[in-house]
Amino acid sequence: MKILIVTETIGGKGHEKAAQSVAEALRKLEAGCTITQVSLLAIASKSIERLLRFVYMAIIKRFPALWRWMYQRESGFAFLFKQLIARILASRLRSFFNDEKPDLVIATHAAGLVALARLKEEKGFNLAVIFTDFQVNSFWINQQVDYYFVAHGQFKESLVNKYGIAREKVFITGIPINQDFAKNSGLSLNSNNSRINHFNILIMGGGLGLGGIKEIIDSLNKLVFLPIRITVVTGTNSKLFLEIRKLQEKNAIPLRVFRYVESIHLLLRESDLLITKAGGLTISEALATATPILIYKPIPGQEERNVAFLLKAKAAIRVNSLEYLVYWVQYLYSHPAVYQKLRYREQLIAKPNAARNIAEVLLEGIYHQAAEK
Repeated sequence: MKILIVTETIGGKGHEKAAQSVAEALRKLEAGCTITQVSLLAIASKSIERLLRFVYMAIIKRFPALWRWMYQRESGFAFLFKQLIARILASRLRSFFNDEKPDLVIATHAAGLVALARLKEEKGFNLAVIFTDFQVNSFWINQQVDYYFVAHGQFKESLVNKYGIAREKVFITGIPINQDFAKNSGLSLNSNNSRINHFNILIMGGGLGLGGIKEIIDSLNKLVFLPIRITVVTGTNSKLFLEIRKLQEKNAIPLRVFRYVESIHLLLRESDLLITKAGGLTISEALATATPILIYKPIPGQEERNVAFLLKAKAAIRVNSLEYLVYWVQYLYSHPAVYQKLRYREQLIAKPNAARNIAEVLLEGIYHQAAEK
């Protein structure tokens, strides 16, 4: 069996990490399958890929209100851009698909989905989509998709009732994360709480190191009277890494900093609190380790929708100012009952086995289809 997993790094590393997790799960369940992970945009045109990445970063950093405005009108933009990108990509990708001849194509990014749908009609492969956020985005919708994998039940109902997707095509699996998160899952509520000696705070801004990390560190220095220790992960943001390295010696609170971390499950399990924006993968990882979350400066649009889901589940706290951030850190440290309740609610919606569940559904479907032929 030949499986092609298509993803992009536009918007950070989350889509790519999801793809890697599913690929790992597939290999463990079916050693005989051939799995290739690619970026469609890079294959079709590296110039277009660079342009889209530049435009995305420019908008979310300099014009976040514009990005929010675009998301509020996502259906119109989805129709416009999906058709435009499809025209560009489909012809350029045809020779690649002629060579690869995949039996199954899995998409963890919406870019190029319409092109994939057109190629599916020609080549006859199965097409699966894995959502990497907690709410629907119109860019992902296409009637040619055979499998939709979503984070929760309300998500499925929205696809079925609002977008007319056949119920049997939608599977509630969760967002795929590294299978290391599934090991020792279902821990007791006190398992990663080291607050007796230190209150370990992990600060992350996704793979791009966004979310006002330096100002968060500065505000936490007001809590020098608490036994706080800070760990920062800057992802691929080398400039931010070097800036925080300079802060280490003079920072009032013990501070350590890492670039991109592969074994993020280890950092989360030793952390008492995560301060982050609201990327789908980071949130899913925190839920899997029952690490309480303070959300600060989510990216407008999809991440704000992730926040809405978490707040409805009472599984995270959003802070809109640094003053409230400091308040909530101190409050959670001083009120263990509230802290533990947050952890409990996280465990109710966590899905650490998502990658394996997705792999099982896909393999069962493909082999059942083959048996019928």
